[in-house]
Amino acid sequence: MSFSNRDFMLLDQRLFKAFMAAAQTQSFTHAATRAHMTQSGVSQHIAKLEEQIGVTLFKRIGKKVVLTDAGNALMQYVRQQMHSTQQFMDRVHAMETRVAGLVSYAMPPSCLMSPHFPMLLERRRAHPDIELNITLTSTQEVVRMLLENQVDFGFVTENNNHPLLRYRLFCQEEYVLVSSDPLPLQELTDSSILEQRFIWYPGSSYYYDRWLKHVFPERCNLNTYSLTFAGEINSINGAIDMVAGGLGMAVIPSHCVASLLEQERLYRHQASQPLLNDIHIITIKDHEYPRRVEQVIDWFFDMVADK
Repeated sequence: MSFSNRDFMLLDQRLFKAFMAAAQTQSFTHAATRAHMTQSGVSQHIAKLEEQIGVTLFKRIGKKVVLTDAGNALMQYVRQQMHSTQQFMDRVHAMETRVAGLVSYAMPPSCLMSPHFPMLLERRRAHPDIELNITLTSTQEVVRMLLENQVDFGFVTENNNHPLLRYRLFCQEEYVLVSSDPLPLQELTDSSILEQRFIWYPGSSYYYDRWLKHVFPERCNLNTYSLTFAGEINSINGAIDMVAGGLGMAVIPSHCVASLLEQERLYRHQASQPLLNDIHIITIKDHEYPRRVEQVIDWFFDMVADK
């Protein structure tokens, strides 16, 4: 195939930054913030792209700007170009001893409070060219982000055996019911539990359902919807503060409240058997990952082996 230098200039890749920011935020105003540009700069870059391609890339629906079919095609093209560029960089870096580049992963917020995260940061000190991009979200969102190629890997609290994913057991965490008052926890029954008040936070429904089934297995109809909630908050840290402040009870991973239990600012219900849940690291099956991603995943498994 023969081509001229002009073929490389058909699309000005410097304009892709504004385009992708607008595609992701559906707003030129928000795109300007994400791309560190002015709103007029974003508009000008997109107008230049539309001029170069000869089609409209966005259409306005209400207060949002959404991609046209041509815009969607360009977004896929840009992602392919970014992937190809990253593959090239990976090959170049593989020729050297250093490991470099961006590693992105997602996990439930409780994982950030585990001892593994500080250990990861310590390991990363020896590899300053690795950049970490971490998203805290629910298990369901972790799976979605991985399948949509928004992250390299993820941590999940549930193994749903998705056919496209590889699940590797990482560790276990214990779920405990905690309260600032020890008295209601001492003789908790399937009836008295309905008289208590609880705190809801993102992901807590899974914890409540697991705990209720574990402690009261004979009450198969007892679940999160059976409980009375005194409040809700959008973070596990805030939920812990609300429980410590006496607003209600909550089921929390034990490592998140270990210090408060030791200080007796919180008390836990003593179940006959601990409720342990598997935490998995998930990746795309049969996908060849860059060396930097495999390196970070190996760090996590090394942490477990060293314990």
